[in-house]
Amino acid sequence: MNNTLQYSLMRRSNLKSCVNVVVDAFSTYEYFTNYFPNPSDRLQCMRRIITAEYRTTLGLVPTLVAHKDNQIAAVCQLFPPSYKKPSDLQYMLHGWLKVYMTRERQAVDDWLKMDAEAGAPCHNLIGGTTWYLSSITIHPQFQRQGIGRQFIEEYIEPYVKKHGGTELVLFTNSEGNRIFYEKLGCQLFHTTSFAHNGHTMGSWSYRKEIK
Repeated sequence: MNNTLQYSLMRRSNLKSCVNVVVDAFSTYEYFTNYFPNPSDRLQCMRRIITAEYRTTLGLVPTLVAHKDNQIAAVCQLFPPSYKKPSDLQYMLHGWLKVYMTRERQAVDDWLKMDAEAGAPCHNLIGGTTWYLSSITIHPQFQRQGIGRQFIEEYIEPYVKKHGGTELVLFTNSEGNRIFYEKLGCQLFHTTSFAHNGHTMGSWSYRKEIK
């Protein structure tokens, strides 16, 4: 099996394709299903949220892309120590109004509150030489092929190191992903959980030294 990957930064021209990868990969995760149980509403909200996030932060944070067989196999968004959150107006101008043009407005508010609290332990550590790995997404077609590890070791970590970073922080809400990150040498530093609609979801924050 050919495991050769090509790497690049996300451009405006392939933003939509990157959004599709994230939606396809995370549409069945508790992170979204607990808040948007209706499949069609969930896909609509996910697409609008992720599109608005990528459009707002384009050029402010690097979004790394792995290509395999002329397809986007994986996407990763990184937040450098110098990152400053855009204003509410910037978010609105880049699509966040569409996020609220849905019958699931309360669910959107609940999800945004959870997302902010889940990411807070990592965001609080951004600075100095610590970078935040917001997400690493492998398209379902390319999962279980070692691409996640390869992407991290061949491109993500070298990219951070090249730009002066010595540590990555990240969080996950998946037990399976916990195993993956711990095998990569990530160290757990914070644990919490979120209850919503009768479901409880764990959230684990990790940090990894980059040598």
